[in-house]
Order: sequence, then C-alpha cells, then structure tokens
Amino acid sequence: MDLLILHSFLFILSLIAVVLVLIGRFKFSPFIVLLICAYAAGFFSGIPISELTPLVSHDMGKTFGDVALLIIFGVLLGNILEQSGGAFLLAEKLIFSIANRFPALAMGIAGYIISIPVYCDSGFILLNSIRQSVARRVKCNPISLSVALGGGLFATHSLVPPTPGPAAATLILGISPSLVIPWALGVALLSTFVAILWGNWVTRWLNEPASDYEGQMVGTPPQSDLPHHKNVWAATIPIFLPLLLMSLANFQAGNKEQSWATFLSQPANALFLGLLASLPLIRQCKNGFTEIFSESIHSCAMIILIITAGGALAGILAQTGHIARIAEGLPESLGLILPFLIAALFKTAQGSSTVALISAASMLDPLLPGLGLDSDNGRLLAFLSAGCGSMLVTHANDSYFWVVTQFSGISPATGFKSFTLATLLQALSGLATVLVLASFISI
Repeated sequence: MDLLILHSFLFILSLIAVVLVLIGRFKFSPFIVLLICAYAAGFFSGIPISELTPLVSHDMGKTFGDVALLIIFGVLLGNILEQSGGAFLLAEKLIFSIANRFPALAMGIAGYIISIPVYCDSGFILLNSIRQSVARRVKCNPISLSVALGGGLFATHSLVPPTPGPAAATLILGISPSLVIPWALGVALLSTFVAILWGNWVTRWLNEPASDYEGQMVGTPPQSDLPHHKNVWAATIPIFLPLLLMSLANFQAGNKEQSWATFLSQPANALFLGLLASLPLIRQCKNGFTEIFSESIHSCAMIILIITAGGALAGILAQTGHIARIAEGLPESLGLILPFLIAALFKTAQGSSTVALISAASMLDPLLPGLGLDSDNGRLLAFLSAGCGSMLVTHANDSYFWVVTQFSGISPATGFKSFTLATLLQALSGLATVLVLASFISI
C-alpha cells in the first residue's frame, strides 16, 4: 500500500476512534466531539489555522440551510400528532382491526407507520397501553408484541425520511429524499417483518414472563383523557401527504406542471403542507401551538447542531485530501459493505442511531467515488446500507433499549435475547435486501 494512502487511512481510523471513545466511553456531547474533530482534522492536516474557523462556519452554515426547515417541520408535525392523540387514534384503529387474528403483525405495522412522524422512543411509550390491551384481549405473549412494536418503530426511524437521521444523511450524501423514500419504506417493511417473526419465535424458549407495569405508563395519556376524533383521516392525512408529495419528484411532466411538482416535492415544502394539514388537530392538544412549537424547537435544536457539526467535519475532511487518497486505494469489492460497517461501528459504540447515521454519512460522502457508488443509484444504495448499519445493534447504551425493556416489564437479560437480537437480525436482513437490490439496480 502506498505510504500516503496508509498515512491517510491511519489518520481517519484515529479520528473515528477518538469520536467513538469520547462519545461512547466518556459521554461527551456528539456536537462538541464532531466540532473538535473538525478543527483537529484541519489543524493536523496542515490547513492554516487562520482559515479553519471560516471553513467550519461555511460548512456548518451550508448544512444548516439544507436541514433546518426539514427537521423543524418534521419534529413539529410529530409533536402535534402525538399530543393531539392523532397518532394514538390511527394506531388504535389499525391495530384493533387485525389484532384478533394477527396481534404481532398489527403491532409491527402500527409501529412502522407511527415512527415516520414520531420518534421511536415516544412512539413506544405512546402505543404501550394498546400493546398491553391487545396482549390481554388476545391472550398472547406480551414480549412478542414488544419486539414487533419496537422493531416496527425502529425500522422507519432508522431508514425513512423525514425522520431527522435519515433526512440529514440523504442531504449529506447529496440525494433527494424523494428518491429515497419508496426504497427506504420497502427495506424498512421487510425489516419490520423480520422483527415480527423473531418476536413470535423467540418467546417459545424465553422462560421469563413479562410483568407489565400496572396502571398508566409515564408519558402515555390516560384512556379517559385521550382525544376522541370522529374522523381518523384527520390523523392520517398529515402523515401520508408529505410522503406522497415528495414522491412527485420521481415523475416527469410538462414545464409548468414540472415546476409545480418540483416545488411541492421539495422536502421542506411537502412537510410544511403536512404541517398545515395537522393544524385542526391542535384543538385536541392541551397546549397551544406556541407551546408545542417551543417544545419542538427545544427537542430538535441539539439534533440540528449535531447535523451541522457533522457537515463541518465532512467539509474539512474533503479539504484535507485524506478521504480522496483513501478512496483511490479502496477496492470496489468493499462496495455496499463499508457504509454498513461504518454506521454499525458508530451505532454499537455510542448507542444513537441518529448520530451513527449522520457520522457515517459524513465519513462516506468523499469515499463513494472510490467505491463505485458516485451515481444517484449508488448513493441511494449507500444510504440504505448505512441506514441498516445504524440499526446494529440496540443494547444497554441506547435509551430506546431501556424504553422497550422497562415499559415491557422484562429484565435486561431478556431484552438482550429478544429485542437486541431482533435489531441484529433487522440490520443483517436489511443489508441482504440492499445487496439484492444492487444486483437489479444499475449503479
């Protein structure tokens, strides 16, 4: 191996190790760590110190402009659906329509849909009372329902824009969410089915019964306080309208029609229209729009900061030339395996799928030409591979693991055997699906 390539490889490997240790071991803020690493990468690569801050500021500003509206509108829409009870109502209608025959399938599909606008942690807490009710009504093992619900929520959370992690990763990798969404929904659906099947199978040899908390769960509205919407479409339209509008970019039309389709399919505009469609639900919320907006800004501020710091790191690494040298020496046989491995490394070490996917995308973007993935389809497949890697695996360093185990009333050991292994199988089956797609899609 050329000495320059070896030097660049060791430099990037050291940088990744520093990020993992500081975030995973010492619990430093990912924003601070990524920002420090951006400065360190530039300084030790010979970029004049007087130019570092302008470069970092420029890359952070560009990334902020790309993702800010998308993240804010998405989080605000999710909070309205959650606090109004609209997400709960939609899930309840879906689950109880098929739960008598296929309880685990009902929970998995409900999680798959609800996690598109709502964070997976909040989604599990929100739907936990329904899960308990289904387990009592159908007399099935509640652990299998926990795995199915947790897996469905986790699949779309890790793969489908406008969830913050996938939305940011698509923009970092330079691909349109409109191109990503149909494929991501398909891969996430197959991953959800894997979790459902594993949940049904693993409970046959688990000895520990689930001891669900009695009474109301923290964060779950009491049954009597839930809003009673007369029309489930009031909750359905705000979820699916943005997805449909974003998909318009995949269709060609005449010049005038094409300009409108382009405007409507732009992710921020599509989410804004979904947000407008959700405004009637605010009457069902205990808090007014101003309070919900303030809560949403508070909850998404750190996510946006992490994304912008990741953009700064990616920009500095592109300036240093290290990534370009590594890309020249990479065998194309690594292909779609490398995005998966990088995201999985970040996920397993520090716990957050959002941070894992954003960090992996920042590292991967300059590498894609060397991997033969520089086309639109290549970048799409690289994103899907990294998204699957960001699911590997959910364990004790991930807050979502504790949400699933504590609200399901199971021990950590049982959580490792059931839910952690489910996320492992989801990640691997997702990667297998991406590799199969790659054999049919021209890169």
